[in-house]
Amino acid sequence: MQKLHNPTIAIIDSGIGGVSILKALIKKYNAGNYIYFSDNLYMPYGNKSFEFLKKRLNDIITMLRQEYKADIVIVACNTASCVLKDNKDPYIVKMKFDSNGTYLATPATKKLLNTKNVIADNTLAKRIEKHLFNTKKMKKDIQAMINKDNLSKLKKLVLGCTHYELVENIFKELCPNTNIICNSYYLLDSLDLDIDCSLSIFTIQSKQSKSYRDKVIKLIDN
Repeated sequence: MQKLHNPTIAIIDSGIGGVSILKALIKKYNAGNYIYFSDNLYMPYGNKSFEFLKKRLNDIITMLRQEYKADIVIVACNTASCVLKDNKDPYIVKMKFDSNGTYLATPATKKLLNTKNVIADNTLAKRIEKHLFNTKKMKKDIQAMINKDNLSKLKKLVLGCTHYELVENIFKELCPNTNIICNSYYLLDSLDLDIDCSLSIFTIQSKQSKSYRDKVIKLIDN
């Protein structure tokens, strides 16, 4: 990828999960022109077909480039990144995977990811969308998952969905002896951007909802 000066960076996720990527970029550069696209009309991606997601993602990327002049598109979703893994466009940045770790991910990511070390969950991303700001509820849900899959016995667990990264602190609290890693770290470490402008964030939702937009903004601000 040619190093661009103050590029417009679009971030795609099925919902609020990709905000973890956006916040990490803001922390790293303290600046930037960002577009955050929540495809909440089709959230979650984890139970959609490969064919549907490939067409959907390509349509979104085309729209972001043509209508919003996005220079770089970050696919801030592990499932979507697996779907687009053969896309060689250097300005489409996808999640990266460390095959040495055990991943907690969606069923679609488990199916598409080229490693056997994946524990799939059908509903956590959706529960995070609904209950993110209810810490008591989130702890109860995550503890149930930890117990079911013996996650606290693992030495290393990679959160293979950006939604899960939003509750990273809860995983760390409930699994104190497990090395919890956010998969977005691998993506962020690979980015080398030339950014020195002021901070600008524009949010888009495929299903317009003021309450949903307010949730995204609240999460960005927290």
